[in-house]
Amino acid sequence: MASITRPVVAIAGVTGHLGKHVTTSFLSSTFEDKFSEIILLSRNETCLFQPSSSETGVKLSTRGYNENNLKEALQGIQILVNTIGPAGHDFGTKLADALPGTHIRVYFPSEFSVDHYAHDFAHPEWQQKKKHFANVQRVVPHMKVCRVFSGLVLEDTGPGFGLDTQNGKYTTVGSFRTPVSFTAVGDVGRTVATLATLPAEKIPDVVHVGGDSRSVAEIAGIMKSAGAGRIDIDCLPYEKYKKENNVGPSSRPDPYVWFLMGDEGIAHTAAFLGDDNELVNPGQRLWRWKTVEDLAEETCGKSAKDVVRPGRK
Repeated sequence: MASITRPVVAIAGVTGHLGKHVTTSFLSSTFEDKFSEIILLSRNETCLFQPSSSETGVKLSTRGYNENNLKEALQGIQILVNTIGPAGHDFGTKLADALPGTHIRVYFPSEFSVDHYAHDFAHPEWQQKKKHFANVQRVVPHMKVCRVFSGLVLEDTGPGFGLDTQNGKYTTVGSFRTPVSFTAVGDVGRTVATLATLPAEKIPDVVHVGGDSRSVAEIAGIMKSAGAGRIDIDCLPYEKYKKENNVGPSSRPDPYVWFLMGDEGIAHTAAFLGDDNELVNPGQRLWRWKTVEDLAEETCGKSAKDVVRPGRK
């Protein structure tokens, strides 16, 4: 597969939470001279990013798209980044069906979280992502598809992950010394932007990154040192918890996430699922990964309460 010189990149779902961060990364001075045009695809009539051209020559433009004009909206694009969230799975299916006949050579599907291919939990969102990937493989078998797994969202570190810093209570399943990988949303965007600058043939099929990999015990110590006060850790029995929480589909991933945190299922390190940090940010020369210590300092040890993110659009 030949390399693409200053390709045209399109980002789908730019008005969503992650989409905004991915777009900001592509438009930063680090990456903007790597692309000839950045196209923002949105189903909303308004967009926060206005069409323009920068000093480096990259053109920024917007395109409205819907179920009826997808093939037309995807014309002239070499790289497509999909940040459409859980509410848009049906639309994502139509997006995949529109890929044949386009000039898209590299596709980043909407993953950017836990590597749900490493287990068989019946969470509807993860099942839909598996279905989407299988559909893409079927309709465009020769397209480069890169799935990026970034672990848990650093800024969402809170009760949803069993880490209730506000009330001084952490809950873990099994070991509290297993590493868990967290990545800030801005670093997810920079990861995708970096991968998009690589020659298509050098982009991996699967990428695991983690801005910081820490055990629950380490996180408790970091938050305590930053001002959280006392934090007690409650370890739930591994086998009992797994049996009770894997009996059927759950609309929330929290029970599965708790299990995976103690089961090495979110450990993006060389010893477990793999670590591609050096591929996307060698020696942290492009940027410095945001860490748990950074989060603790920002919040004086009182990390996030339960966060409900709006669906990416």
